[in-house]
Amino acid sequence: MGQEPEMIYMSANTRTNWINAKKSLQNNPNYKTAEVQKFVAIRRQLILACQKNGVGLLLGSDAPQIFDVPGFSLHHELTYLVNAGLTPYEALRTGTVNPAVFLKREDVGVIKPGALADLILLNSNPLTNIRATQDIEGVCLAGRWLSKTYIEQELKKLEKK
Repeated sequence: MGQEPEMIYMSANTRTNWINAKKSLQNNPNYKTAEVQKFVAIRRQLILACQKNGVGLLLGSDAPQIFDVPGFSLHHELTYLVNAGLTPYEALRTGTVNPAVFLKREDVGVIKPGALADLILLNSNPLTNIRATQDIEGVCLAGRWLSKTYIEQELKKLEKK
């Protein structure tokens, strides 16, 4: 619990609070693991039904939930969507094309002349394994290239001791 690599970006106090909150929930006499598992299964069925019926799903974390580190949580959500039955392609659209449609923006979520140049360069294909979104080689943000080395250096500055 709380051992994910991205926890190094959260303060010790935050991590402790998250661990205590989860322990408190699980120690509550009304907490039933089987009921939680049923809820998760129903939630996954609902997500898949929404996808199959044209509901515009949007990627986004509900931060600040426990163990939900901004940025990193999106990778977990993509995996969750695929585990719910979406294809990796459909899951990726929830963070690219679908928000653009929702916002009525033709200059985001697409690669075409005149569109905003916010792109992520990955080392492997997320269409074959959604976890490939975590293997980032670099990011083009607002027309500026951020290399893997630069991103790692900046993340190092954010680590909490």
